[in-house]
Amino acid sequence: MLIKCEKGTDWSYWQNDATLLHRPFDVDEFCDNHPSVRMAVVRAVDSKCAPDRHFGHYYDGFLRRGLDVAAYVWPNPTKAIAWVMEQWKRGLGDRVPKLLAQDHEETETFAGKTKAQRTDCLEETWEAAHVSFPDTTHIGYSRGNWLKDWIIVADWFHKIKWWIAHYIYPEPGVAKQASSFAVVDAMLPISNNFTPARGPILVENVIGWQFSDKGLLVPRGTLDMDYFLKSFVGPIYGEPVPVPSPKVPITIQVPKDKVDIRIVEL
Repeated sequence: MLIKCEKGTDWSYWQNDATLLHRPFDVDEFCDNHPSVRMAVVRAVDSKCAPDRHFGHYYDGFLRRGLDVAAYVWPNPTKAIAWVMEQWKRGLGDRVPKLLAQDHEETETFAGKTKAQRTDCLEETWEAAHVSFPDTTHIGYSRGNWLKDWIIVADWFHKIKWWIAHYIYPEPGVAKQASSFAVVDAMLPISNNFTPARGPILVENVIGWQFSDKGLLVPRGTLDMDYFLKSFVGPIYGEPVPVPSPKVPITIQVPKDKVDIRIVEL
């Protein structure tokens, strides 16, 4: 199954050299060391809708290296939707991605909000994003069990394609839901009974899988790792254009008296 997927990573200001000058990570070094990663999802605004100051560095860098580059943004249920959309535009600037993910995992901005209020936030943000960024493909991001606990599912919910978080590596105190890539193979697209992984999301609406938060090492911690279905991202980004191999000049020296030249009429 994984052969049908494109491997990706998540990037934000968090990936910086925190012990020195909070410098962003070297994109070229990462790409050279990890050629199997073909997609990068870069944060444009944080959970309070403040622009991510390393967004441009990572977005432009991965684009230059030929990766499929997407962006992710956060809603904010404490602010008017018009303000949220303006913050998204401010964070993205002139880098409007082909694919934009709305991160609806629980944050401090959702604290104290009821199930109905959280549902309203998701629906309102989803609709407003399509108006503000009409030429972009939109997806949602969350944990299936968060959606199960906090979202009132209706017809509009099933119009959303989802990139879901469900880690295969168990953590202390967290129930093991998958423990090998063989299980991941069987779960993407999800078609089994791991309800917390999918929650209320329909099987056919799962197009991306964040399978680990303990992935590739960078100077500050680790990277989230993802798989996205090629059948979904392929039409968005198009097939990669093959780079022609450079011609290698070859010189052959033949003594004149050893050459037999014949002209054949076609």
